[in-house]
Amino acid sequence: MYIAISILIFGLIIAIHELGHFIAAKIFKVGVPEFAIGMGPKLLKKQGKETLYSLRAIPIGGFCALDGDDNEVQGERSLFAKPLWQRLIIFASGSVMNIAAGFLVLLILVGSMSALPPTTTIDGFIEGSTLQSEQGFEIGDRIHRIDGWRVYQNMNIGMLVDLAPGDTVDVEVIRDGQRVILRDLTLERQMFEGGDRPLFGFVFATIENPTVFDRVGVAWNDLRDIMRQLPLTFRMFSSGQAGMEDVSSVIGIVDIMNEAGATAPTAGIAVRRLALIAAIISVSVAMINLLPIPGLDGGRIFLMLVSWVLTRVFKREISRKYETYINMIGLLLLFGFMIYIMFNDIVQIVTR
Repeated sequence: MYIAISILIFGLIIAIHELGHFIAAKIFKVGVPEFAIGMGPKLLKKQGKETLYSLRAIPIGGFCALDGDDNEVQGERSLFAKPLWQRLIIFASGSVMNIAAGFLVLLILVGSMSALPPTTTIDGFIEGSTLQSEQGFEIGDRIHRIDGWRVYQNMNIGMLVDLAPGDTVDVEVIRDGQRVILRDLTLERQMFEGGDRPLFGFVFATIENPTVFDRVGVAWNDLRDIMRQLPLTFRMFSSGQAGMEDVSSVIGIVDIMNEAGATAPTAGIAVRRLALIAAIISVSVAMINLLPIPGLDGGRIFLMLVSWVLTRVFKREISRKYETYINMIGLLLLFGFMIYIMFNDIVQIVTR
């Protein structure tokens, strides 16, 4: 059941992405011959005034066909007959919709909490901790950055400390409205009396009687935390802390979602877990799609900007025929990479 739900969630995320392109195209009067949810053979179809709306058999993927997307101008409703800024918005709108959808899910999840997670403001220290006496922290400090990376929630602290390239970190705190940097700190987890796991020793303040603005703030910080996971992942790859075996395809993510739902003690917790993972996937899909890689929306945006610069500086632009070739090659390489990652996921699932 959870596998089926996970696949449907993926289909919904892609449909939301394509809906963003569709809405922007309609706003700027670009022709849309077909808007499809799913891939493969058509199950249902309805011809609108201009657009064929279809539901297809494979519930992963979808597409929004645009007039002139083959880079050949075919009239005033063609994509490349429109100004550059409109084309940029059309290609970026899919990711914008994914981010908006992820934020909406986070708002619903945070809004349904009876109590919000602890803040990043220090309210005390566990007995036996040397954070105050030796590291220089004070009660009332709000932990703001670790080695230059923002701390959006207190759970970020352990992750950012673990990602530090050396044995020490620089911690920026907000103290009495001023930014104070505590340099070359050695933050280590330790066992405290009565504890069941190693901790740093901080006790963080909680929000009593949270307002709507408090909840929106927590959801907003959650969103920003998810959005910066991509550059953090690149950092982990560059430092050797992560490798190809840590990358998951659709198969691996569906397996994770299935386990998250199947191991939940109640149906309500299962729903919350799947909703959170769906929000993370939606925002991650948006961020990956904006990378300047040929075949992705970000690649299309990048090539259009390069062509615009060449036109302004050298009075020449990249031939749209070559743009098509570049994007086709990028798509082929992406499909090859996806097949490789899917094969790795299948091997890991079968052999574990």
